[in-house]
Amino acid sequence: MSKLAHRIEKRAVSILVDRIMAERNPADRKKTLKRLSYVMQHLFGDLFEKESFDEARRLIDEGGKWFRFLNNGLDTLNPNVVKTAVMDLGFESAFYGLRARNAAKEKYHCNIPWAILFDPTSACNLHCIGCWAAEYGHTLNLSFDVMDKIVTEGKELGCHFYLLTGGEPLMRKWDIIRLCKKHNDCEFHAFTNGTLIDDDFCKAVTDVGNLSFSISIEGFRDVNDSRRGKGDFDRVMHAMDLLRKYGILFGTSICYTRKNIDTVTSDEFLDLLIKKGVWFTWYFHYMPVGNDASLDLLPTPKQRAYMVRRVR
Repeated sequence: MSKLAHRIEKRAVSILVDRIMAERNPADRKKTLKRLSYVMQHLFGDLFEKESFDEARRLIDEGGKWFRFLNNGLDTLNPNVVKTAVMDLGFESAFYGLRARNAAKEKYHCNIPWAILFDPTSACNLHCIGCWAAEYGHTLNLSFDVMDKIVTEGKELGCHFYLLTGGEPLMRKWDIIRLCKKHNDCEFHAFTNGTLIDDDFCKAVTDVGNLSFSISIEGFRDVNDSRRGKGDFDRVMHAMDLLRKYGILFGTSICYTRKNIDTVTSDEFLDLLIKKGVWFTWYFHYMPVGNDASLDLLPTPKQRAYMVRRVR
């Protein structure tokens, strides 16, 4: 696709997204969402089965949980965060990026990823029991130029979604903001302990719009702090309050272990996360790494089977 065609198509989609965000009447919003689906089908119908677009319109008509979820985001999140996420994850990554990835796949005869994960740093301000990241040491860093090169070359292949892990990626938070600002056609998502999130950083995040978070938490105060350190739970709650206050998209990253699995899958705990403004949750299986790994935290076979059923 030529750069001119890309700009024209992106502008057309952007205008419709602005209209959807401006709608306050649910019926009018549905109509504009359906109109957007027809525009996307016209532009990218060669990439997907017709039934995919029909199903999207059916979900809009039904007004079920996904429509309520979308409406909630449109009404409560920061407008720049919503608009940027829709354009970067939607238009650039899922649609335009898919066409570019398919072309690269044909050219290079290999699979092209839809997302790229990298660690800005191995450094971390916490020392959680059993953390595999701690095995890497705390002195490794990617320079800004290297991170910029990863994203620049990734975009050439059609990848517009970047996951940042560590270490604690927000040890490099101002370099990450700089990266988000330079590559405003990409979405960045940081897996973070949340303790370095403050007002100034939240203001910068709403300005760039294309950075979201998964915050690590492993239960209520006693259970969480027993592994992550005293006071961590309260700092995480504060970070969530700030992110909700500024309308920033965030979820949680939960490492479930033999000791916390009942807590982190309980209705009580999930209700707390929802109350705090959490939009999604990732669950990760505890993995013992290193010679001194804590094997007593490894979930039992029965617990792993339970987790499959509970998540579904």
